[in-house]
Amino acid sequence: MEKIGMMRNKRGWLRILEAFLAVLIIASVLLIMVTRMPGRDRGEEIHEMQRLILRQVALNDGLREEILNDEISEKVKTKDFIKEMAPVYWEFEVEICEIGVVCKIDYIAKDVYADEILISSTLEEYQPKKLKLFVWER
Repeated sequence: MEKIGMMRNKRGWLRILEAFLAVLIIASVLLIMVTRMPGRDRGEEIHEMQRLILRQVALNDGLREEILNDEISEKVKTKDFIKEMAPVYWEFEVEICEIGVVCKIDYIAKDVYADEILISSTLEEYQPKKLKLFVWER
């Protein structure tokens, strides 16, 4: 009788060990799969958000007027609008340029993402300008 009890006890421990090993193997496979999955490119996220912000600026008549009137030293409304839409971990600079001119900012020792949009005219006159948004993370 005693041998039968010991055999059942050993079988129980073997089943526990088998279950533990099965869980360990499944967890290992899942971990390997998750670490090999490509992550979303941070630059692509920033670019998408820049495009969204620039489109919203282009659709806002007050901001279009500010840009087209070449209030380059002011840009208060435009900067405030972008600050409201941008994530809190962004720093940015906005430049207004003529179409044929290269818009640039002073060198920043970080990864800078730049995107631009053409603001073409108002109903009264045709004075196309280029609005360029430079973004970097804090």
